Amino acid sequence: MVTLAIQHKTDLARGGDLLASFGAFLRLSVADGDASAHTLRSYHSNAAHFVTWCAGFGIDPARATDTDLMGYRKALVDEGYATATVGVKLAAVRRLYDAAQWHGLRADNPAAGLKAPRERTARAERVKYLPLTGLARLLAAPDPATAKGKRDRAILALMGRHGLRVAEVASLSVGDLDLSGDQPRVTVNGKGRKTRTVYLTPPTVEALQAWLAVRPQIANGTDALFVAVDNGHAGSPIGTMGLRWVVDSYLAGLGLKAQGISCHALRHSAATWARFGGAQLDAIAGMLGHASVTTTQVYAQVVDKMRENPAAYLDRVLEGVN
Repeated sequence: MVTLAIQHKTDLARGGDLLASFGAFLRLSVADGDASAHTLRSYHSNAAHFVTWCAGFGIDPARATDTDLMGYRKALVDEGYATATVGVKLAAVRRLYDAAQWHGLRADNPAAGLKAPRERTARAERVKYLPLTGLARLLAAPDPATAKGKRDRAILALMGRHGLRVAEVASLSVGDLDLSGDQPRVTVNGKGRKTRTVYLTPPTVEALQAWLAVRPQIANGTDALFVAVDNGHAGSPIGTMGLRWVVDSYLAGLGLKAQGISCHALRHSAATWARFGGAQLDAIAGMLGHASVTTTQVYAQVVDKMRENPAAYLDRVLEGVN
């Protein structure tokens, strides 16, 4: 047992050396050296997950083989990670060994050809969104008479009406809002540090104005748009974890929380129901910050499947027989 414990610590130490070389590599190589802090943290966190897994099995990550890496992939699948998540984690491992090669720690990349298992579910089937009545209930759930309720209504409006990502909402500052004039808007810093303008609807403007009216009494010298209102952390900026907790608490309270229904489901809900209501795909792509409208076409597929139900046509034919 003592020998195993020593080996575990040794493998973790070697993995730590590998991760240390990883940090500098990421800053220079990801997104041509212009990756966001969130992206860098994600890569590092996923690489650290692999290093910890290696240590648990007595594997020196600096000497891991392609067989070891296939074992890691199987472990991820067995633990129930979604195919997309497995892909993200394996991409981080490939980058980890790119860094090892860059630093001369390895001559090869054992993860070079390692891919996630093939996704067997159609992309449109993987889009999780709230029913329209559920979305309406969620947007109206926060108490408009309290500071917390005013804040949460604004948060949910940005996610559920305009499809902002949780990280985008967390990074907003007061100065990103322009609520004056005929076209109220918010400037959003999206993926890849791409900036886009999202035009706001009257209900969202109303929610933001209500929050801005009470925010100065709570904010603790920060420019962050959304801050904590509880006594322990009042005035501190809310991060992504805090925003997820806010959204999940309302979903659970309304009985809407389910597998795949979380912050990102609000983004899918905004896009799906906007398309259902007649919004053009290129406009939805612009709102969501998609680089190509091809990515947005999945929402058209979801809506088309809703509207064009073959069984409904069959029912009408059968009614004519009776």
